[in-house]
Amino acid sequence: MNSRRVQRMTASLSMAVLLLVFDAMPCRAAGKIFRLGYLDHPGSALCRVAATNGHFREEGLQVRLVAFQDTAGGLAALEAGTIDAGAFMAGEALGAIARGKELRIIAGGGTPIDTGPLAGLDENARSEQERRGIVVLVPANRPAAEKGTIISLTAALIRAHRTLQQQPAATRRATLQKLAQGTVAPDIHFDPNPDYWRMLRIWQGLGLQSAAMQRDFLANHVYEEIYCDALDRLLMGPMDPVLQDLFSKAVCTPNCCPANSGRLFTLQGGSSQ
Repeated sequence: MNSRRVQRMTASLSMAVLLLVFDAMPCRAAGKIFRLGYLDHPGSALCRVAATNGHFREEGLQVRLVAFQDTAGGLAALEAGTIDAGAFMAGEALGAIARGKELRIIAGGGTPIDTGPLAGLDENARSEQERRGIVVLVPANRPAAEKGTIISLTAALIRAHRTLQQQPAATRRATLQKLAQGTVAPDIHFDPNPDYWRMLRIWQGLGLQSAAMQRDFLANHVYEEIYCDALDRLLMGPMDPVLQDLFSKAVCTPNCCPANSGRLFTLQGGSSQ
């Protein structure tokens, strides 16, 4: 068994323990507003599309969006507890995690594309662009990070991704242009998957792994299991091309979380790495 697979299996066990801690936390009071911070950046479009199109309500959440001009301010608010989750710049978020901030990445967002498709770039150029993309984070040890709530939040962001992808290209471009508030919106690649391997590329590109850190340090801060449970929930409904595409790229361990129905791993073509 290769070392990367062992690393991911070890990380999955560690995260399972942390998620059990989340499950033991008290549920939020009915009707409580969930405060979602977001960067005033086109890559945060999934948050705003989810709000505009009622996807948070579909997942049983009352969400208040809180705009930030920079990632540093958003991360400070997240740490202080004045927001419950936040969509901020990946590179800066990972830097904060490396400095010991207890944050967990639960979803991805949009990455500005400057020079061709991400898949066509070499490792360094791809990492450089990806660090300017958006990730969604929650604090590790707060009631707002209760597992059921963050699964619902992630499911709403997946719904928003589907809404954007189902729009004609011109309509999607107009939506992003509107969110850019009059400035020229760059091409954006959206992916709601937090994607450990993408985070690892950025992590390594920034040289964030120190000798004092355990090998699975980063893996313990990327909750792909939450994304898998959220995607699994949506797969219980009608399948469509957008969900099929997300499903085909999902990399999870079978039934990694108690909330998982198993559908993600019974559909033909699913990954169980």
